[in-house]
Amino acid sequence: MRLTLRTLLAWLDDTLPPSEVREIGKQVGESPFARELVDRIHRVARQRRLTVPSTSGPDSTDPNLVAAYLDNELDADLVNEFEKVCLTSDVHLAEVASTHQILSLIGQKAKVPTEARNRMYYLIRGRETTVPKEREKDKDKDKERERDKERKPAQPAQEEAAAADLWMVPEPPRRPWIERFGPVALVVLLIGVLFWSAYSSLSPPAPEAVGPVALNQLPPVGKEHLLPQAGAVKEKEAIKPVEPKPAPPIPPTEEPASEPTPTPAAETKEPAKTVLPLGSAGRAEKPAGILLRYNSESRQWDQLTAETPLRAQDRLLNLKPFRTTLELGAERARVDLVEETEVWALSSPPSEAAHLNLAQGRVVLHGLESKLPFAFQFGNRTVSVTPPPGLVAGVERLAIRQPGTAEPSPAILRFYAPEGEVKLAADDAVHTLHGPAVISFDNGQWTEESAKPSPSWVTEPKPSSYDEQVGDQFAKLIHPGRPIITEIVAATEDPQIDVRRLAILALRAVGDISYIVPLLGKRDDPGSRRAAIGVLRAYLSQGPAALKELRNQLQTDFGGDQAATVEKLLVGYTSKEAREDPTYATLVQLLGNADVGVRELALDNLQSLTGRDDLDYDPDKPDGRGLRAWKDLQRDHELRQAGARKGETTPAKKETATPAPASKKETTKGKTDK
Repeated sequence: MRLTLRTLLAWLDDTLPPSEVREIGKQVGESPFARELVDRIHRVARQRRLTVPSTSGPDSTDPNLVAAYLDNELDADLVNEFEKVCLTSDVHLAEVASTHQILSLIGQKAKVPTEARNRMYYLIRGRETTVPKEREKDKDKDKERERDKERKPAQPAQEEAAAADLWMVPEPPRRPWIERFGPVALVVLLIGVLFWSAYSSLSPPAPEAVGPVALNQLPPVGKEHLLPQAGAVKEKEAIKPVEPKPAPPIPPTEEPASEPTPTPAAETKEPAKTVLPLGSAGRAEKPAGILLRYNSESRQWDQLTAETPLRAQDRLLNLKPFRTTLELGAERARVDLVEETEVWALSSPPSEAAHLNLAQGRVVLHGLESKLPFAFQFGNRTVSVTPPPGLVAGVERLAIRQPGTAEPSPAILRFYAPEGEVKLAADDAVHTLHGPAVISFDNGQWTEESAKPSPSWVTEPKPSSYDEQVGDQFAKLIHPGRPIITEIVAATEDPQIDVRRLAILALRAVGDISYIVPLLGKRDDPGSRRAAIGVLRAYLSQGPAALKELRNQLQTDFGGDQAATVEKLLVGYTSKEAREDPTYATLVQLLGNADVGVRELALDNLQSLTGRDDLDYDPDKPDGRGLRAWKDLQRDHELRQAGARKGETTPAKKETATPAPASKKETTKGKTDK
């Protein structure tokens, strides 16, 4: 069977008989062009930014022409011209491949869930098809009698109506009046009580009646003013018939309100401490760049664009190259998130300035006058850091992976003290760091202490001007309110390479490598390929779960032995493998691989192992003097680990290999250095 674009699409969509499937599969395996075309079809079919072919202009295509081609009803001369158009245009190739894939699914039986089928029946015979009872009452009595007579012999119609009622959702019962109007009445009553209480407290008290009862409460001096004039009864006679009653106590609310005298001196001496609400961990200042918070309900990252209160167990992610400041705890301790950093804000007791879980990245701590420590949850230990008041200290979490080893070593914490004394404590391991100095906490011990100056990210409050400029361009591409993954993927297509690198780093930071692995095979974009290689190697440092996720993604995008080859090139080679000739022979052979991502990875490994430049080798155009230069060096056994002496070989090489003439070696070396 002849291998054409149409038969290749039928083979990919599994619409051929078994005998033809084996024949086409054999032809694809023997043809490098066919394998490359298969990879291209998979890539353009998943590419979201491709549109449909235009209907006007030089590249326009009639949809009927595509349909005739797929139905095998197009003339032979037009078939060749149309296939040429598809092979030169990704838009036309994606249109034909997607349409053929959709048509291949038409003949398959669709599986409709039972719940969906029942809902469809309910839409057809639902509540809307029945006549309301109110409308029946408005009918004329004569028409009702005629309708009743017609319904009596029509038993099947009654059964059909009864069956329709089975699909109807019964109307919810009416709630009692206390549930409907009770809350509203209660609110109105409470408002009335509040108004009456306010009116009673603001109105002046009623004047007391002057009489014998009030005389006992007045001082003796004022009694003569209240006695009756001459000719009236005497004071004793006026007092006897009346029994004095105790005056009722005046409630405090009836006294006229008096504003207290302000005491400014007392206010300035002891400012009120901030009381955080229950479950609050602090707040995040308005980000100058991109700050994300994980939403556990939608399982997505949400961008924070303004000052935001933080809850306990909030997961925050700051993207490179920005810096974001958090104010945590009752003391409002300042913590700076530097570049790509992920932290969990935990609730802190009064004895701690803040409590954090540093998942990855770097933070800068600002010392407090109260000298409260900053606590970090590190595994099953709690490590506390107390910077000097008014000074800073840096903390960095590192996960180191040796080349050639898939799984990384256990993570360590590294502490930086630019100046002053930084107090460190982890259980019984207490240490004081005298700045400038750096120290690491590894496996419960303080190690690698040295008097080195702190890096610039600890001492400099802002990134460099170039990083700020590139970061601003990257931040303008991220629109708040839209899915963050969609915005970052769109940024990977930016014309500027530095913006594309930041977008690729951000994809790894948010934990989605499904868009990074395809970038290994992106043609004519070595910058994106190199950035993807570095990001995927950093992703391996996150642990066994990251290795499993990367392995699954490589199988999806490459498949078979090619995925194992790409995984080995990403993991790298051990020092023992770097001293063996078969390693370099394999890498030089992979420089001629059909996939541009494999060629880029092979070149990257050769450069890192030998310390050489690319020797004018271009993975996008592998054939040329660059490939010949690498092959000449490999043939002459000139490829060795960087730093090894000339002529130093493994024992196997000493026994089997014969040295080449000196003139030939010098000639080859001169070519490569040139």
